[in-house]
Amino acid sequence: MQSSNRIKDRQTFFNLQKVDLFDFVERNILWLRWVIVFVVFITAIGIGFLTSQVNPLYVLAASFGLLLALAAFVFLQRFELAPVLILGTALFVPITLPTGTGSRLAISMVVVVMFFGLWVLRAMTVERRFSLKPSPVNIPLLAFLAVTTFSVFWSIMFRDPFVFVPGSFIIVQIASALVMIMLPVAFLMTGNFIESTRQLKIMSVMMMAAGGLGLGKYLTGLPLPVDTRGMFNLWVIGLAFGLAIFLKKLHWSLRGLLLLLVGGLIYWSFIRNISWLAGWLPTLVALGVLSWMRSKKLVVLFLVCFLALVISNSEYYLGRVLQNETQESGFTRLAAWKANWSITHDHLVFGTGPAGYAVYYMSYFPREAMATHNNYIDILAQTGIVGSIFCMWFFGSLVWVGYRLCLRLKGRGDFLEALANVSLAGTCACIVIMAFGDWLFPFAYTQTIEGFNYAVYNWLFMGAILVLDRLFPSIVEGKNG
Repeated sequence: MQSSNRIKDRQTFFNLQKVDLFDFVERNILWLRWVIVFVVFITAIGIGFLTSQVNPLYVLAASFGLLLALAAFVFLQRFELAPVLILGTALFVPITLPTGTGSRLAISMVVVVMFFGLWVLRAMTVERRFSLKPSPVNIPLLAFLAVTTFSVFWSIMFRDPFVFVPGSFIIVQIASALVMIMLPVAFLMTGNFIESTRQLKIMSVMMMAAGGLGLGKYLTGLPLPVDTRGMFNLWVIGLAFGLAIFLKKLHWSLRGLLLLLVGGLIYWSFIRNISWLAGWLPTLVALGVLSWMRSKKLVVLFLVCFLALVISNSEYYLGRVLQNETQESGFTRLAAWKANWSITHDHLVFGTGPAGYAVYYMSYFPREAMATHNNYIDILAQTGIVGSIFCMWFFGSLVWVGYRLCLRLKGRGDFLEALANVSLAGTCACIVIMAFGDWLFPFAYTQTIEGFNYAVYNWLFMGAILVLDRLFPSIVEGKNG
């Protein structure tokens, strides 16, 4: 009898110790939010001073600005501000954190992770489920994220036994997986958090203001606080040109300023910096798509201007530039792709995991190892055929949604039509440039995980397609523009 009572008492004791996770989080939600903000702030301001390339006073100011922005976000609980804060952080907060490897972590990625944590926290405590706004891109994108996560474990379990794996490589692989996951998460945040065009207008103005700073940085050489790497020029030129040709009621002076910004950046990328393919090819694609969507006559004008520029400098463009690009990029890329296939063909299902083929290179042919400079091959090598299928499905769905959106908004002559076409043109340009670099998914040993900072521009503005498609399912319902 006494033994039975002791068992019941023990069971009662353990039952009292059980705490519902949802109730605990809900009771401590405000405290947990401030902990997240405090950790981000202390990390930024403490380790940011170790970044030797940045003025400590600027780091201090940027850190306090980041703290205020995050505090406002927590206090107001306005998740629609998240994409704006992510873009602002990526553009204007040049703080990177050490990772224990040769690559540094951009603070913008830390902010995206923080927002994702708050998103999950809200789903647990308020909605009691995690859901996304309906969209044709959800299934392939979520499947790609799942495959990317699974490929980490798959690559470890089925890694060749003769491959040498450095002790720090697991950190590199996890960080690479996090980059490949958090960039699409930023896209989903844009598509799911923004509920009006106001935030999209703020992001567009912010990007073009950064473009003005970037042009000044290019021409003067001054260390102005703006990150102009990656597809920065694509989105600045695309937004400025798109607004200039689609906004019917835009004042002539503003239209002139936008075209002046376009001209200045084209001068820098297509004349002063023509040797950098990623600096002008995606922009050229975007301008062509925007011209085609606006007017067939504008396409003719665009082609005439382009051909006149090339022909007037044919010796330079068709001679030295084309020859250098063929020699340095064409042959080199083919050799790099051949080397990659020698590894990938044995790991076709789920790949070698994020950054996984690097250790195979170092083990089997270290002197011939070359980065692929191709996101399609990288995705195949890292996530296999399964990941590649879902990735291509996602981009195909996004282009189709964006194209239908542009047709629905055609003729409005307002910001909605302009941004829809810019986002579609930018997406097409990104799809093209993925074949010539790792600009959408930065590779750990080329762009490094710090490349997240400028790769996120692409994903935030591609996400605008989801917002506009949801807010304006038909022209008749377009009352929020």
